[in-house]
Amino acid sequence: MKTRTLWLVIPWALFATLAIGWAVYWHVLAGTAENRVRAWIAEQNEQGAQASIGAIVRHGFPMLLRLELQDVAYAAARGGWSIETARADLHVQMVNPDHTIFEAKAPISVTRGNGETTSINADALIASLRTSGGALAQAGIEADNIELDDPNEDGVLRARKIVLNLRHDPRAESDYQVAFDAEALTLPRPVRSFESFGLDVPALRAAIVVEHGAALLTATQDDPLGPWREAGGRLRFEAIALHWGPLEATGSGWGALDDERRLAGALSFPIERPAPVLSALANGPNVDDSARQALGLLAAGFALSGDDITLDAEAGGGVLRLEGLSVRRLPPVY
Repeated sequence: MKTRTLWLVIPWALFATLAIGWAVYWHVLAGTAENRVRAWIAEQNEQGAQASIGAIVRHGFPMLLRLELQDVAYAAARGGWSIETARADLHVQMVNPDHTIFEAKAPISVTRGNGETTSINADALIASLRTSGGALAQAGIEADNIELDDPNEDGVLRARKIVLNLRHDPRAESDYQVAFDAEALTLPRPVRSFESFGLDVPALRAAIVVEHGAALLTATQDDPLGPWREAGGRLRFEAIALHWGPLEATGSGWGALDDERRLAGALSFPIERPAPVLSALANGPNVDDSARQALGLLAAGFALSGDDITLDAEAGGGVLRLEGLSVRRLPPVY
């Protein structure tokens, strides 16, 4: 073969070799991803859960890898909840298989232990998971125009945008950091004791540390948060930015459950204009007369002085208190 001809053949031979190698790599990676999904299903079923997928269809060759998961269903072995959807897509990063992305392609139905169901629908709902050495590195959920509808309850919870990210807290072995951001949130119904704040929440952001978060993985069907509560678990709100009705402030605090599964904790919000907030609280339909009068007097005083305050909310002993005033009794959360 002449040298000139050889130089024409070599590039095409290299291209063909690379193309064949890439095709083999794509199919091997797709097979590995499918085997991981099936292995996870088998592992969950062995541990007492009920997991199933109707079919797995490969898409995206040659540049992308997407597994279409049809008729997905999962019922937890502990915790008393189940989830199902007609379709979800699993995106596998070609150069980083430890990074996977789940995309909901159909409404999701979540059923709780008491049989009540919540339907989740969104224009886009994506969950991502990054692992390192088999351990969780970071997880996140992002949703556009999401709706949560419980047919047994009035109203629908809506949000234009929700972003939630989770990662291990490097400061403590069993703690996790959660970053939450919700825009244009519409509540399904008024919040008791805060009815006058309305249903529209333009912005809610929070930086939360879940203390002893690893205990959440040992939930039981009868008491899903019991192991976490007994381990001393609580939520540490390092920052909460809230715009809701007359309230627009950034605060901090903590929250947990007491032995009777009632809310316990404290939140503190520095407020530059407290009069409208206190007035709205005083006009709530479920505030007792003594608290209404005290809050009204406080609102009038701050309206005249123009001073700012720190609004303190405290839950303990089954009672919710605002600025030290008992507002209402707190029932068990579940």
